[in-house]
Amino acid sequence: MYLEFLAVWRYFRDYIEASGGILELKKALDWSVWYAAKWWREIYDAGAVNLKRPFVKALYLSLRARNMIGEDGRPVKEVKKPELPKGLYAREWVEMHQQFDELEAVKVARDEVDRNALDLLFSDIQTMGWHRIMVKAFLRACEETGGHAVLEPYSREGHLAQLYLEDYKPVSYIGYDPNPTLVEVARQVAPGAVFTAAASACLLSGQFDVVLLVEKLQWMADPLRELDCIGRLLKPGGRLYVAQPNADSMPGYLAILSAIGAQQVYTWKEVENLLTLRFRLEKRLIKTMPFYGAVYANPHPARRENL
Repeated sequence: MYLEFLAVWRYFRDYIEASGGILELKKALDWSVWYAAKWWREIYDAGAVNLKRPFVKALYLSLRARNMIGEDGRPVKEVKKPELPKGLYAREWVEMHQQFDELEAVKVARDEVDRNALDLLFSDIQTMGWHRIMVKAFLRACEETGGHAVLEPYSREGHLAQLYLEDYKPVSYIGYDPNPTLVEVARQVAPGAVFTAAASACLLSGQFDVVLLVEKLQWMADPLRELDCIGRLLKPGGRLYVAQPNADSMPGYLAILSAIGAQQVYTWKEVENLLTLRFRLEKRLIKTMPFYGAVYANPHPARRENL
């Protein structure tokens, strides 16, 4: 992870400074690992391991990828409790994990937590300072200029659209989400965008210059099919901006998202392997700190002759 410091500083200087410095950011990410290990230990000791539960499965896959638990789920590596970071946004990140911790991991694992509490936490996350500055820094790192036809898969409550529209003027901005209730919320949050209730990009038409895959892959039940359909909507030479939390640095955060409804957990290598099946990697920004970030182009060279 330390080898990434130069790239992280180059592309995300504002985010790093807002977190109190790169070492403060590292401390914050260490808390995501510590909380993931803590929650798993609590679930394991309570006999609440059920890999059919997304939250439990997310913890299992993340901690297995880090060799922190055995195949049977038995913890094999202890994690020292990190030092609290001093930076405002780094502390906010830790406090988000603390908020979830208060819901009690065993209750979450047994599906005994009020769904409204989880939904409210997700809404809070989207408006937290660390999240806002992360998204804005990432879009700048992708050298986004505006003036594009933009597609946002799994637009949720519309907060990404709101952040994008604060800084850029697209030709059009279309978001889709399987949940009609969230689509209605998004229309209120970002009235400058158009949102539609659709289970998949396969149900949409049109051509787009940019697809925003900013924290999106985890929501896809069938990622390969969804990426195929997104590829058909993306113009030749169009780009995907990919910012994906991964098990390498954010296992606790991924577990929180899984408790809310996310369906997939990836390491950075798995993200890259998945995307390069369908698209051409144009520019990798960062691998794991604090997330996987890259720009992909359409079409993949192997698919060019089929378009």
